[in-house]
Amino acid sequence: MKILETERLILRTWDDSDLQPMLAINQDPKVMEYFPELQDLEATKKLITMINNNFEEYGYTAYATERKDSSEFIGFIGIFTPEFESHFTPTTEIGWRLSSKHWGKGFATEGAKAVLAYAFNVLSIPEIVSFTAQDNRRSKRVMDKIGLQHNRADDFDHPKLSHNSPLKRHVLYRLAKI
Repeated sequence: MKILETERLILRTWDDSDLQPMLAINQDPKVMEYFPELQDLEATKKLITMINNNFEEYGYTAYATERKDSSEFIGFIGIFTPEFESHFTPTTEIGWRLSSKHWGKGFATEGAKAVLAYAFNVLSIPEIVSFTAQDNRRSKRVMDKIGLQHNRADDFDHPKLSHNSPLKRHVLYRLAKI
């Protein structure tokens, strides 16, 4: 089911045919550089189940994202509820994970802007956050481009990562509905 459409993208609910291309994305070391590990088939199935459950429970999720010009599945862009406790939870998070061959084309920014507008104007969510490992320049750049604001006082150690993980420290960006 199509949820959002931009100039170049369709954001929709997930189909069974999305499993293999999502697995390929989750197996790409470039895409997964700021995650603790690559995700195998079982982890990818679990991710898609969590995404679908989020849609059932909240009416929004990380949407399967495809290019309009080719109908190619390129990853996901959307909003979801983080499954951990921190100083800023409960909250709604915006995030994306796209195939590395589609990086640098503005797809994450384009899709995320549409998701933000939908979250604020249709779903009436009062605030959206996004977070990533502190060294993830690409994601921080998208956060900046879509208008999220960073305050160093909000940065945190991700509770699902081990204390000695180089990814432990995360930056938090926020944007409130105006």
